[in-house]
Amino acid sequence: MTDGATGVEDFHGPVRVSEPPGTASLAWGEILRDVIGSREIAWALAAREIKVRYKHSILGIGWALFAPLVATVIFTLVFTRAINLDTGDVPYPLFAYIGLVPWTFFATGLLKATESLRQHSNLVTRVYFPREALPISCILSSLVDCVVAAFLVACMMAFYGRAPRVGVIALPLVFAAQLALMTGLGLLFAAGNMFFRDVGLIIQVIIPLWMWASSVAYPIPDTGMFRWLNLINPMTPILNAYRDLILRGTLSAPWSLLTAAAISFLIAGLALRLFHSWEFKFGELT
Repeated sequence: MTDGATGVEDFHGPVRVSEPPGTASLAWGEILRDVIGSREIAWALAAREIKVRYKHSILGIGWALFAPLVATVIFTLVFTRAINLDTGDVPYPLFAYIGLVPWTFFATGLLKATESLRQHSNLVTRVYFPREALPISCILSSLVDCVVAAFLVACMMAFYGRAPRVGVIALPLVFAAQLALMTGLGLLFAAGNMFFRDVGLIIQVIIPLWMWASSVAYPIPDTGMFRWLNLINPMTPILNAYRDLILRGTLSAPWSLLTAAAISFLIAGLALRLFHSWEFKFGELT
């Protein structure tokens, strides 16, 4: 695909050269058909973004390890030397890295998804195609980095003499909840950023603050006032579930994860509906 509207010919999917008549359909069958039909475009865009990102790079895909690894080193120095944070029987570097891998995926995917429609505004405002393919492709390209970074988790567990438990087979369920949350928020932020440029700027401020409100660098309990905080922040139960399943093979707070998953899928469904109700207006933007 080439930059701008000239790249439409490179897509293999439902692309039309004008807006569909009337307003966007809100029938779930139509919405799901568009989402499924956009998969080839999303994969093509994701593959292109990955190639461009690591082109002429010495480390190549190895850079996917850089951000979570450096953050782990910094957090370890701060929270074990200066603060002496207690993470129980789990070595702090392992605790932090297991949280940083899915968080980096979450933060990077959302930031890119938010800007995706604006970065392709010439294409979005002039040609009709399933526009959800753009933010979804950003999430998919970030997923590749996440998978690469996750390999180091196995190395760290071997270093600390920890073997995976049978409970890790439930990890895809936790990942599905995170993916639903990312897709929903990515669609909402991307659409909002098309109408108001402030959305992208606000998200750049919110994401770093959001990390400190989640159990990335330190454990956040699921009791007292934090229980309500976790209800409005599904990422903490999701991150806790990753750690529980990888390190202990069982969930310490299954109802928190179920609540977070329900909220995540609700956001995804609402976002799909809203995105399809707004996308016909994209062509009116300049």
